Amino acid sequence: MNVFNVRKGKNLQQIGIRQRGQDQRASRVRSSALELFRTRGFDATSVRDIAAAAGVSVGTVAHLDKATLFLDVMEENAFALVGGALERLSSEQVGTSLTLAAEIWGVFEPSLTQIVENPELTRAYLIAYLRADSSHASSMGEVNVICAGIAARCVKHSGGDPGVPQAMLAASAIYAVFFSATFALAGGFGSAVEMAQWLRDLITQETRPFERAGMSIGVPS
Repeated sequence: MNVFNVRKGKNLQQIGIRQRGQDQRASRVRSSALELFRTRGFDATSVRDIAAAAGVSVGTVAHLDKATLFLDVMEENAFALVGGALERLSSEQVGTSLTLAAEIWGVFEPSLTQIVENPELTRAYLIAYLRADSSHASSMGEVNVICAGIAARCVKHSGGDPGVPQAMLAASAIYAVFFSATFALAGGFGSAVEMAQWLRDLITQETRPFERAGMSIGVPS
C-alpha cells in the first residue's frame, strides 16, 4: 500500500467536504439575502440579519459588500425567472394555439409582473446598479444565453427562414426593450400598463417575420 497515495486521497476528500460546506453556506446566504431584501427592502436589511437568517456566523458574511450582494442576488433571480420560462418553452413543440409573439410575451410577463409588484425593490436595484463600479461582474453572458434561446424559438417557428442572424437581431431588440421597460418603471417613467403594451408591441413587431403562415399576428389581449 502506498501510504502517500492514501494520505493524498484523504486530504482530497477533506478538501471536497470543506468545499461542499462552503458552497452550501454560500447558497444559504444568497437565498436568505434575497428573501430579506424582498420582504424588508435593501436599506432595512443588514449583513448581520442575513447571517442570522442563513444560520451562519457574522464573520462568514462580514467581508461581503451588501450592495454587491444585493445586485448579484437580484440579477440571479431575474435571470432565473426569464431563463426558466424560456427553458420550459424550448422543450415544447411548436403548436397551433399560440403565436410566437404570445410565447415570447409569456417568457417576460412574469418578470415584468414581479417588477411592477415590487417597485421599491426595483428602484433600489436601479440605484445600486448605477452606483456600482467596474468590479461588478458583467451579466452579458446570461443576456446572450437568453437572446440565443429567443432566437432559437423564432427559427423553430419559421422553419429556418428567416434564419439565425435575423432571429438574433430580433431577440436582442426584444431584450433591450424589456431591460429599458424595467428601468423606466424603476425610475417612475410611464405606467405598468404602458410599459407592458410597449413590450407587447415590440415583440409583435420583431416576431412577425417568423410567424408561421396562417397564424394570427401578435399577443392576444
